[in-house]
Amino acid sequence: MDDKLQIPLAVDLTQEAGWTQLDKYLYFIARYHLHIEDDQTDELAFGDILRTFHTTDFSETEVVQGFEQECTVADVRETTRSILLENELSQKVTAAITGNAKSPVYELSGNIGAALEETIHSSVGRSIKSDHSVSTRVKKSFTMSQKIKSGSQELHVAVAGYRRYSQKVFLHYIDYLFVEYRPTTLGLRKKKWNLPRPMGARHTNRIPINRPLFKSTYWRLESESSLLYTEPEYKKLPKVGHPDRITIEELREAIRLPLPSRAQRPTLYTLSNIAFPLHWIDRKGPWTKEELEKIELEAAEGSAWWFEYGPGRNKK
Repeated sequence: MDDKLQIPLAVDLTQEAGWTQLDKYLYFIARYHLHIEDDQTDELAFGDILRTFHTTDFSETEVVQGFEQECTVADVRETTRSILLENELSQKVTAAITGNAKSPVYELSGNIGAALEETIHSSVGRSIKSDHSVSTRVKKSFTMSQKIKSGSQELHVAVAGYRRYSQKVFLHYIDYLFVEYRPTTLGLRKKKWNLPRPMGARHTNRIPINRPLFKSTYWRLESESSLLYTEPEYKKLPKVGHPDRITIEELREAIRLPLPSRAQRPTLYTLSNIAFPLHWIDRKGPWTKEELEKIELEAAEGSAWWFEYGPGRNKK
């Protein structure tokens, strides 16, 4: 199964806190666009005992039951996110882009992709050598329907089945955006600019990478199913030692799918318009609008606006 994933997630970028603040009036984000191939293997194993059952000496017992059980499972998406949002990698990618994108247009040279590719390759290579497994506790539903013969003396146990999956993660491209508040001509209020500006339908803020990142293997709990075994049978079954752990290794395989011709939605331009108001003084946070107006007025001292419309006009 193929999937797409953007990191950081779009929901995180609808808030100012999801962006990196470079200075008082300048914000930045770089986002990874991943292509993920998730494959099911033939390897099946079993977890802890969920329920126990007995039969009677005189009649066959039919077990038909549904129940919920809280289980610990591997969170493969959050593990991928933690690798790519690791501080070292985030700082290097931010430094590489902000160091090459110059004001006022913040466009990049064509060779930035090769430099970023090497930075990401080396940082991810170091990162996957440590345990980045992220797990979570979830409630799962199990159903079973099975007959136990009369006179059976063994204890019967219901156990959950796990299947091993393999996930390959490829990086298609990085997109980035600067959000800068600039004063308008002969104006006081600082207005938001999304930079670099798109050229028609073509977004100039995409950096093609197209390289493999890593491969994850993990156990996935088989949904809505549970199997019934005698206790001696259960002891002989292959067991899942750590269903919450993810094994990560370097991936050496060419990406199959071409770079998407259109930017993934929502774009960073759309997200920035949700996260940031048009005017700097309208930003939400632990401050008042009056405090922001005062800062903006102080920053304008000595400008053309100051002498034309502000307090400086009285000093002419």
